Amino acid sequence: MIVFTRQAGYFLLISVLLCSASPSFAQADPVQQGVQLFRQGDYEDALHAFQAAKRAQPNNASLENLIGITETQLGHIENANKAYEAASRLNPKLADPHKNLAFNYLRAGQYLPAEQQLKSALALDRNDPAIHYYFVLVYLSTEQDRGVVSHLLAAEPFLKNDPQAAASAAKACLRSGVPDQAKQLIDLLENGSGFSIEQEYDLAKAFSDKGMYLDSAQRFRSVLKAHPESWESRYNLAISLSKANQTEEAIHILASLEAEHTKDVNVLSMVASAAESAGNSALALKALEDAIVVEPHSPDRYLDCTHLLMDLNRYDEAAEWTQRGIAQLSDPYPLTIRLGAIEMMRGNHDKAAADYQVAIQRHPEIALGYVALAQAYMKDGKDQEALVVLTDGRGKVPPDFALEYVFGLVSARVGKQAQAIDALVRAAQLNPQIVEPHYQLGVIFLQQEQLKKAQEEFESAIRIDPTHAEAYFQLSRVYARLGDRQKAQAMGVRAHELAQTQQEEAIKEEKSRLSTLPPQ
Repeated sequence: MIVFTRQAGYFLLISVLLCSASPSFAQADPVQQGVQLFRQGDYEDALHAFQAAKRAQPNNASLENLIGITETQLGHIENANKAYEAASRLNPKLADPHKNLAFNYLRAGQYLPAEQQLKSALALDRNDPAIHYYFVLVYLSTEQDRGVVSHLLAAEPFLKNDPQAAASAAKACLRSGVPDQAKQLIDLLENGSGFSIEQEYDLAKAFSDKGMYLDSAQRFRSVLKAHPESWESRYNLAISLSKANQTEEAIHILASLEAEHTKDVNVLSMVASAAESAGNSALALKALEDAIVVEPHSPDRYLDCTHLLMDLNRYDEAAEWTQRGIAQLSDPYPLTIRLGAIEMMRGNHDKAAADYQVAIQRHPEIALGYVALAQAYMKDGKDQEALVVLTDGRGKVPPDFALEYVFGLVSARVGKQAQAIDALVRAAQLNPQIVEPHYQLGVIFLQQEQLKKAQEEFESAIRIDPTHAEAYFQLSRVYARLGDRQKAQAMGVRAHELAQTQQEEAIKEEKSRLSTLPPQ
């Protein structure tokens, strides 16, 4: 919703001045007197003067338009609109009454009639920037970005004095895929009245959303210039710079934030996340370790720190921090689970299982411990033991997606297909947006030659995740067995394309991850 500024009133005054210079008003003393009174802000007396002039010139369209403008300034909108309509009837070639009537409709939130009046005005005068400006306001208010863009250049004479509308129009340009027009409009405002800090921030976010991180950083610099004391502004600038591959400056800013806010865990956590994304694991770890010092009894701090250490394959350090946290916490359940995960990564499945058993003893009402212990058993091929654990868990905890899903997987592995199907169906019901239950159901149905059911599940998986290469491959097998060679071939080609793309992305991601590891 666009809020009107004094600029809109300025347009009305322009109309008054134009009308006062009209040849039809030459030697018309009441009209000149009314214009003078209007300029002085004496709208009541101005209206009386114009009405007196109307008695002498009842068929003068420009005079009716003046009356409409004055009634608008007095807040008599219904009378104003009648005057504009009368002006248009008296002189169908006069654009101003349509434009001014559109303004009243626009201000009242009646966007369709406003647009219709503007179209009539534009047909009579394509060069009036006020008409184009009003179009911009209409289309901004009705979220028609392409309409905004189509009138942008012609509206610039007025947009440069309306930062709110200009900022909204620039964002419309970005959404419409014309960033050059957005930047042109921003340059225009920066050479004029400029943007508020809030508008600069909104533009920075809009540029960031479109992946234009250097432009986003430029806007965040403006925000920071206005509030140099704001750590949030420095952080936002660092994020944009990092995404724009300006990592050196980004890390410099993040390091200064870390050094200045060693007692603020929120800042430290955000710096750690940003530093990790920028590839500086050392700075990220320092921030996380400082956060632990500030909040030694918070499990989240240890979890964040050990998660990064595990990503860096530094399992000994991760285990050390986890054990330190267990000693600090009154309820070490989450860190006990984390210790088991570290042992799993090390390949010590028996140690992991022991940790998970301790976690279950502490909180038998939480599903996570049962799922983790079952997975530890499954890694060593102990599917029957896993099934016993999961069965025990299902009897003690509320319905849980992960518990049902893993129970379904294990049931299928030990040959209990009906039990597996029931569990996977329940898992899908508990979380309809997760693809795996549908995929596994499809695999089971395909093994059972229930081809239509298999097709439905694989298609469900693809609807949830259109990049699921395995689902496309299995669906190609289903179509082949159903005798639809064309669809089978199409699904197979799509599966190959996705698998190749995902392999390339995985290699690129692994190279990026390895580049952040310290030398051995």
